Amino acid sequence: MSFSQTNRIVKGRVVDKQQKDQLIGVRIIVEKTKLLTTTDKDGIFSILVSDSGDYILSFQYSDYILKRVPVTLGDRILDLGTVYLEKDITVELTDNLITLTDSELHDDEQSASSVGLLQATKDIFLQRAAFDFGQAFFRVRGYDSQYGKVLMNGVSMNKFYDGRPQWNNWGGLNDVTRNQEFSNGLSASAYSFGGALGVTNISTRPSAFRPGIRISSSASNRTYAARVMATYTSSISEKGFSYSVSGSRRWAKEGYVAGTLYDAYSAFGAIEYQVNPTNSLLFTGMLASNRRGRSSAVTEEVFNLVGNQYNPYWGTQNGEIRNSRERTIAEPILMFNHILETSNLKLNTGVSYQCGINSRSRLGYYNAPNPDPTYYRYLPSYYINYVKLLIMSSKVS
Repeated sequence: MSFSQTNRIVKGRVVDKQQKDQLIGVRIIVEKTKLLTTTDKDGIFSILVSDSGDYILSFQYSDYILKRVPVTLGDRILDLGTVYLEKDITVELTDNLITLTDSELHDDEQSASSVGLLQATKDIFLQRAAFDFGQAFFRVRGYDSQYGKVLMNGVSMNKFYDGRPQWNNWGGLNDVTRNQEFSNGLSASAYSFGGALGVTNISTRPSAFRPGIRISSSASNRTYAARVMATYTSSISEKGFSYSVSGSRRWAKEGYVAGTLYDAYSAFGAIEYQVNPTNSLLFTGMLASNRRGRSSAVTEEVFNLVGNQYNPYWGTQNGEIRNSRERTIAEPILMFNHILETSNLKLNTGVSYQCGINSRSRLGYYNAPNPDPTYYRYLPSYYINYVKLLIMSSKVS
């Protein structure tokens, strides 16, 4: 095999840093160009570059941390030797994206928004601070989630009416939303000025995903009982086109907490056209529909009486389980982006449209006794304290 004097070759071998096993199908992209290749069955790659100069090689592999390696090409062959990729340990931790139940929520859901923001980021400290398995809330520096910025392809996803992001808008689309960049606090971000809780940008560019198909299923005993998910991403065609589609279904007739139904489905599609090495057009559409029965936090007295699975919001109607408080979210998103990337400038222009429903129901009792069985007047402690009060009053008199 022979090459002209103006061609440069970069080669190497990609392996797992912990297991030292070769990684097959790793995408190696020469940034700012259309040049890309993948590793073979031995983890070996080589890529031909026309001109000498400074470049950045991007190593992309599913469930591994993105690695960017700067190189200077002056000789005909540059051997990088062994390139190690590290597993992204946060992938499984954030795989359900939002695992909060309504027992952890107040009606205004301010605290829940804060925890959801913490839990969905890739930062290890913030994930632990979210108290994933408890009903306690933690606010970083005391700030609410409206002080954190969440972007999708550079477009703000914080709601206009309360300033908080709604992570349920892309719930279940884990495969295509895990490509996130997080800037903590007031540190510099390439996408926004952000706020006191930092900036999270989610990229949906198919060119940044690993080509291929992924099908997964899982079972759970928490919010939902089962989930199936499928994703397909194409490779970049000779004309510069690439696309990605994904769908998932999550359901439960009754979750871990009594009377909490769960019915959710999600669909995603994105197509990208690389006009030239510096310009790309991206169209993204997604819908995450979620309907679930809510549960309530209970006092220690109720917990001791009926256990941690008790939910006062449900009952039976005509022999069927009926939850008096249901939450329904279905807000599809359509987005178009133009991305300009040069060695000195990066410009992302985007426009987005969103509509849909975001509703909550509850059982009304206007001018009637409170139907909640955990209402304090219906609990034993109320009558015990009432009797104590009568005894103390009789002694005083």
